[in-house]
Amino acid sequence: MAFDPSIGKATQFRKGQSGNAGGRPKSRLLSEALRNRLAETKPHDSLGRSYAQIVAENLIEIACSEGPGAVHAASEIADRIEGRAPQSIAISELTADLQSRSDSELQFFLDHNRWPSDEERMLLAAVSSA
Repeated sequence: MAFDPSIGKATQFRKGQSGNAGGRPKSRLLSEALRNRLAETKPHDSLGRSYAQIVAENLIEIACSEGPGAVHAASEIADRIEGRAPQSIAISELTADLQSRSDSELQFFLDHNRWPSDEERMLLAAVSSA
């Protein structure tokens, strides 16, 4: 049986046509339902508070306690108020090392998968200055 290159052609997207023109939906059903529910006033609450207000107060109480969830609750509050801290990887030593290398040393590394020895570095410097 020979390969038929026309298989699947009818279902392929045309050039310039996106397969997901609308993109990711702007809201999620669960998130929207939670927002609506949190905005509602809790029945039989003597202060007439919304669910969101009650959850916020409980979270603050937990954060102010000495219980096992205090640190986690405080972290959640900080994330909501100030935004999450950016996640980064400490590569300052590697960055500094790479920035201190010459173009010829970097090329040498790419070609040989190792850094040049002191003698090779002197040869590279002589060739690049010539």
